[in-house]
Amino acid sequence: MTSIGELKRKTLEAVTRPSYSISSRGMILLNDNANLFGVNPAVLEVAETFDFARMWAYPSENSDALRARLSSEYGVSPEEIIVGNGSDEILDVASKCFINPGDVFCSPTPTFSMYKFYARLHLGRIVEKVLRPDFSLDPDEIIAEPFKLTAICQPNNPTAVLFDASAVRRILRESSGIAMLDEAYADYCGSNMLPDVLNAERAIDVRTFSKAYGIAGLRAGYAISRREIVDELRSFRTPFGLNAFTEAVAAQALDNKAWVMEAVAKMKAEREYLRPKLEALGFKVYPSDCNFLLCKAPRDGPSLVTSLRSDGVAIRDCNSYPLLRNHVRITIAPRPMLDALLDKLEKLPSGGQT
Repeated sequence: MTSIGELKRKTLEAVTRPSYSISSRGMILLNDNANLFGVNPAVLEVAETFDFARMWAYPSENSDALRARLSSEYGVSPEEIIVGNGSDEILDVASKCFINPGDVFCSPTPTFSMYKFYARLHLGRIVEKVLRPDFSLDPDEIIAEPFKLTAICQPNNPTAVLFDASAVRRILRESSGIAMLDEAYADYCGSNMLPDVLNAERAIDVRTFSKAYGIAGLRAGYAISRREIVDELRSFRTPFGLNAFTEAVAAQALDNKAWVMEAVAKMKAEREYLRPKLEALGFKVYPSDCNFLLCKAPRDGPSLVTSLRSDGVAIRDCNSYPLLRNHVRITIAPRPMLDALLDKLEKLPSGGQT
């Protein structure tokens, strides 16, 4: 009998999905950049009034109520908005829409690994442009070549800082193909390049409710672009992608700005608390515009991550990225979680140092 392995698509044999599997039971999770500063009140507010008796009914095909609320939020037409099951669905749909087999996809590196995963999944050819040693972006390297789709994370994950806005603006304006700007972490630093996206002819602004808005478990994201681009994206998206409860919570979350601002303020205070503590333990800690710190570990990075995980704390190993040998990424959390991390680091041999 033919094996399952023999039946799968041969063109995708080399595609490996990034692994996010980790048991959360009893773990302090400082590895996925979720908002750890409480439950967004929108979840409970919607739960109190949501008509669960209508769960037999399909949700809106294109999440019309949420698009209408986003339209009001950003001053754009609902037809310029596409909603997805997390921003990951938007990233997938963009590659599905614009990448033919053999088309060239570009992103800086190091950056969010799912961009190139989706491009590879749709048989694109990957070109990565390594950032400068200071993690800045060279727009000329990207503009000079005819890439079909380019993805830029602003601010960037995992390097934690904003790229120079003028450099990003040039890529949005001058790219020969589609320029996709991921502003997942923008709420942590007040960045907003949506006007630049809308002033460009071939640009997409991708956003999420998973970070500052704190509802990663419900999976809601969206993109804003010119109507002709959104129309093309929507033609590649499966209908009913967002469940009715998630749509209602996401719309309500937009009305809870005070909670988001308070959570961001708490995060910033804890980020500044953690920085000198890590430096005292021998870590090189980089500037951050996000809800995490990128650090160069004072010992072998992968073994540090493994040691902490065996002791109940998960942080992200960044060792496989260009420029980031022995680097780790640590999500900012409330003080007790950070103190638990510091305590475990201090108990490692030589305080975590080699």
